[in-house]
Amino acid sequence: MKARATSLLATMLGMAFAGCGVLFAAVAIAATGRDAVLAFAVAATGILIVAGGLAYAARRVARGLGVLTKEAEGIRRLDLAGTPPTPGGAAEVDALADAMGGMKSALRLFSVYVPRDLVRKLMAEGAEAKLGGERRRLTVMFSDVQGFTTIAERMDPEELMHITSTYFQALTDTLLEQHATIDKYIGDAIMAIWNAPKRDLAHAMHGCRGALHAKHLTLQLEQEFAARGWPRLHTRFGVHSGDAVVGNVGSSDRMAYTAIGSMVNLASRLEGMNKMYGTQILVSESTRIGAGSGFVFRPVDLVLAKGAQDPLEVHELVGLSVASGPKEAALVADPALVARLPAWGEAIRRFRAGQFDRATEALREAGDPEHDPLIAAYAARIARYPDGPPRDWSPVTKLDSK
Repeated sequence: MKARATSLLATMLGMAFAGCGVLFAAVAIAATGRDAVLAFAVAATGILIVAGGLAYAARRVARGLGVLTKEAEGIRRLDLAGTPPTPGGAAEVDALADAMGGMKSALRLFSVYVPRDLVRKLMAEGAEAKLGGERRRLTVMFSDVQGFTTIAERMDPEELMHITSTYFQALTDTLLEQHATIDKYIGDAIMAIWNAPKRDLAHAMHGCRGALHAKHLTLQLEQEFAARGWPRLHTRFGVHSGDAVVGNVGSSDRMAYTAIGSMVNLASRLEGMNKMYGTQILVSESTRIGAGSGFVFRPVDLVLAKGAQDPLEVHELVGLSVASGPKEAALVADPALVARLPAWGEAIRRFRAGQFDRATEALREAGDPEHDPLIAAYAARIARYPDGPPRDWSPVTKLDSK
């Protein structure tokens, strides 16, 4: 390496010595009293040799450094594709190109374990790699695959790894397109956050759009997987907005960027509640309000989570009110369901008031329990009390587990 590092210097010095030799010859001619014109010509030739040699070497170095400067800028942006081109010419510049190629290879390896998009966002926010965090209002989404444990028990581990990798890649790409930060993968689940590390005032809206896009994608994947003979990975989602502490947790030599707080646990519980109602996307009241008017929601229940003091209003995210483009046409809420929402709202109001007879009448107009699990769930609740609700009855559903 040391021998290579001196090659350019040796070349430049050689040219300089050659030019000096010509100059000395000119001086010698002049000293012997020979033709002054010849001496001037020889001296000028020496000067041109020195200048030309140095200019040539400088151009080679500048060209090579220009190539590597662009490559270094790409690395700063975490654009790690390919290997740096070899500038050619100066051995020192070529050696620097080789070292830069090794650095890109090492960074590519690390970027598999540390989300590249997260690092870009942290760099844009000027965040430092130190333990600690800040309180910030976030929207958090959890996804989970229905019956994944049973699926995993019946499959070869290598095949299961291939299937889940295909699933995660597609779902991750979709969520990133919707401004999400992938917090972590937990078995078959994904935790995604909005409004961190990059600021996003429309985080609730983007969280709802992300959930709808993810739902549509997973329904497509179910069909594609079934055609390949793979199991259908039916996915459920929970979305909640609230205050959390977001930042780096862990130790000084191993950190993880994540969000911590009760609101994160609540987002996870919302995902799990889908099993109770036969729904696919459940969101909290705070998310519904924050998302704005571009979505269609259906009230689901009043839920008191374990350890909480106040019940939480839970909604089903049905779809978009209108599509902003052709790609979102499939995300628009079913018009037939939207038309029945007033009857559904009446059924919910009567149920919470303990007026089960009136609630039953409204349920008949709200839809068919054979095709709508949520309606079937409420019909089953009312059927438990044929004589009406008991005196100590409450419309609030209490969750016994976290």
